[in-house]
Amino acid sequence: MPKLFVVATPIGNLKDITLRAIEILKSVDFILAEDTRVTRKLLAHFDISKQIVSFQAHSSPKVLARVLDLLESGKDLALVTDAGTPGVSDPGQRLIKAAKDFAEIIPIPGPSALSAIISVSDINLSEFCFLGFPPRKKGRQTFFKRLTGLDIPIIIFESPHRIQKTLYELELACGDRYVNIGRELTKFHEEIFRGRLSEARKYFVGERGRGEFTIIINVK
Repeated sequence: MPKLFVVATPIGNLKDITLRAIEILKSVDFILAEDTRVTRKLLAHFDISKQIVSFQAHSSPKVLARVLDLLESGKDLALVTDAGTPGVSDPGQRLIKAAKDFAEIIPIPGPSALSAIISVSDINLSEFCFLGFPPRKKGRQTFFKRLTGLDIPIIIFESPHRIQKTLYELELACGDRYVNIGRELTKFHEEIFRGRLSEARKYFVGERGRGEFTIIINVK
């Protein structure tokens, strides 16, 4: 049976890649990548030469069919995202759903911004709700309204372009809650903020407003 390896890659620091991930990327026939340019840089760093197939969340049915044809012909594939673990707010589920009946799906765990922020949080996360990225436009108001009804900590991702808007909307919907915010996790400018949403809005301005953000919102 052909194999589809779901491979976690570094979220910033290339030293975080696992030995097993390197081994798998070297051994498969093709690598499915969210952004081929990003993946080529990663492979070049570890001296891996493989044929890369572009595969994204919104890839056409034709692209999906090509990938399934590769599996049906007995090829082993590795699925990677730009950074972190595929399937955590990234492409993956669509392919796995289509391939599960004739390919062995194998997780190759590793870096994830979600597990990274949880490991350094001072909030009780014995249970929590992970909601990925807030909608950019459609459904955004409903998204933040939904948060008010949850009585467990919430974890979301956000980009630098919308961090201030999101912090404002979080405070508007949930009140001035206590948060943990990881910025640029594992990268050179990594920092962990712990404080109230109102404080976070003042803190993440200018240079501090740049980078990728992982946010834990505590209960009331």
